Amino acid sequence: MITVRKMLLEDVEGVMEVDRDSFSLPWSRESFILEVKSPISYYVVAEDETGKIIAYGGFYLIIDQVEITNIAVLSKKRGQGIGKSILEVLLKIALVGGGKLVNLEVRESNEAAKAMYYSYGFSLVGKRKGYYQLPSEDALLLSLVLEEGRFDD
Repeated sequence: MITVRKMLLEDVEGVMEVDRDSFSLPWSRESFILEVKSPISYYVVAEDETGKIIAYGGFYLIIDQVEITNIAVLSKKRGQGIGKSILEVLLKIALVGGGKLVNLEVRESNEAAKAMYYSYGFSLVGKRKGYYQLPSEDALLLSLVLEEGRFDD
C-alpha cells in the first residue's frame, strides 16, 4: 500500500534518491531543505509499505498562483498510478490553500507525464525553447484552473 504524506526534513535523503533517479540535473540537499522550510512551498512524499520513499512532488503557492516544481517517481515504480496520487494530493492542497491557477513545465518528450496532466484537465499554454538541459529540450507550459468541488469524493 502506498501512503502520501507531507514531506519532513528527515525525508530529504529519500527524496534525493528519487530525484537522482528521475532527473539529469538533480537538486541539492540544501534546495530540498529550503523547500521544506519555505512558507510558500508544500511538498509531499509517497512511501511504500516498508516506509521507503518512492516518489515526491511539490509546489509554490503565491497568493492564488500555484507552480508545480516537481513530481518524480522512482523508475522501477512508474506506471502504477503513484504520480497521479501525488498530483491529486497536491491539487487538493493547493485548492484548500486558495490556489486558483496551477502552472507547470514538462519535457516535450515526456509522454507519460503529459498524458497524466492532460487527464486532469491541464491545457497547453506555451513553450519554453531549450528550457531543459542534459539533454537540451523544450518545455511545454501547462495550466489548470482550479475549481471548488473538483475533488469532492
